[in-house]
Amino acid sequence: MFSLELTPLLTATIETLYMVFIASLISIATGLVLGSSLFVLSNKKASKRAIYQMIAFIINAIRSIPFIILMIAIIPLTRLIAGTTIGTNAAIVPLTIAAIPFYTRITETALSQVSTGLLEAANAMGASTFQTITKICIPESMPSLIHGATLTIIGLIGYSAMAGAIGGGGLGELAINYGYQRFDVVVMLETVVILIIMVQVIQASGDKLAKKRRIKPLILPTLLALILSVSYLVWPESNTNVLRIGVMSGWQEDVMQTAKALAQKDYKLSLKIIPFTDYTQPNMALANGSIDANIFQHQPFLDTQVKARKLALMSIGKTFVYPMGFYSTKIKTMSHLPYRGIVAIPNDPSNEARALLLLQKYGVITLKEGVSTLASTRDIVENPQQLRFKELDAAQLPRVLPDAELVAITNDFITSAKLSIQEALIKEDKDSPYANIIVIRIKDKADPAFNQLMDVMHSNEVRDKTMQLFPKGAAIPAW
Repeated sequence: MFSLELTPLLTATIETLYMVFIASLISIATGLVLGSSLFVLSNKKASKRAIYQMIAFIINAIRSIPFIILMIAIIPLTRLIAGTTIGTNAAIVPLTIAAIPFYTRITETALSQVSTGLLEAANAMGASTFQTITKICIPESMPSLIHGATLTIIGLIGYSAMAGAIGGGGLGELAINYGYQRFDVVVMLETVVILIIMVQVIQASGDKLAKKRRIKPLILPTLLALILSVSYLVWPESNTNVLRIGVMSGWQEDVMQTAKALAQKDYKLSLKIIPFTDYTQPNMALANGSIDANIFQHQPFLDTQVKARKLALMSIGKTFVYPMGFYSTKIKTMSHLPYRGIVAIPNDPSNEARALLLLQKYGVITLKEGVSTLASTRDIVENPQQLRFKELDAAQLPRVLPDAELVAITNDFITSAKLSIQEALIKEDKDSPYANIIVIRIKDKADPAFNQLMDVMHSNEVRDKTMQLFPKGAAIPAW
């Protein structure tokens, strides 16, 4: 039976409100200034049109970038501004940058609807540009500006949910990590209901304020929310001696909860578990100092990342081998694999190669010589059955079992998908080179805390918890 956990839901809701409020405040204020500037410049002589066109081009360029791509593209800027690339403070940066151009255009459009007669009258009375904007244009455009602000805030709620995909916190992260990754429909419904309530309240409030053409009722609540947000931002950690460990979201988090309790009990070492949903982010977060170690990958994947991204990372020990397998609900044996059948494999480079090498081992395909752990579908030189390969996110693979003849699934997701390793038509052996490893920054290798972490991960308690979650050969100790 499902159980509702109110504490994670409440925490995620507060995080969402916090990041949306801060991003809304900054983006609406900035957008109002930029939009007013565009409105003024658009009515100036040709000499000012160049400035208008330059600002307009930048705004349009940012608006044209999908939010998920924008988040990834500005990771260095996020790190520079927020000091980290994960968490709610980091999410505020892309949220704000995405929303500013949107509200800028809303402001420009709203001001352009002001009666020309009013503008001419203000000009005839000797009003300055600033006075015309603040005393005439903005008051006259107030309903449109409020409606635009309402749309902006609602849009930011949607963006904040997407930010959960790269560790942005909030309801989006809760839905992805505990709903999507664990196939928990109740968690998904909880987050959807909360998001619906938020949107309904904001839309109703915006409509009411627009009818009254007043924003004074917002001043006190805004100041209160600002005070609460600052308090949330600067509230001290209960324990500053924390080792932040990055893992993939899902059942690995349960293993790490056991490790967390043991580390505190035996070594007075506090572990903070940071879940990720994207295979590339944990290494980038480790390299830039957002986390202190990660436990999610195997040596071939680390080698590929280190070489491609010039990362100063190293392994300090192995944990478990989680054999990859190919599963099917359409065929019973590999001999039944049909001509031009669909084969779904992970889309991250390392696990894609891992899946292809497993198929090659069983004679299904042949790869170019020497590609090894960097193999991709482009390296297939022989495909006798003309199989059609579909590359998907690892968490999506169990969901396409009804649609594909053969699906490669890592052990991170077989438990959530209610599968067992025994059901795999083909699978890796216990001597697989793909043992998960503990990875740290090279400069931290002398820190004794990481030796303690390795001892914890090799403990009987962690081994037993892992074997409980991944029984019957689904997890094999590699130390």
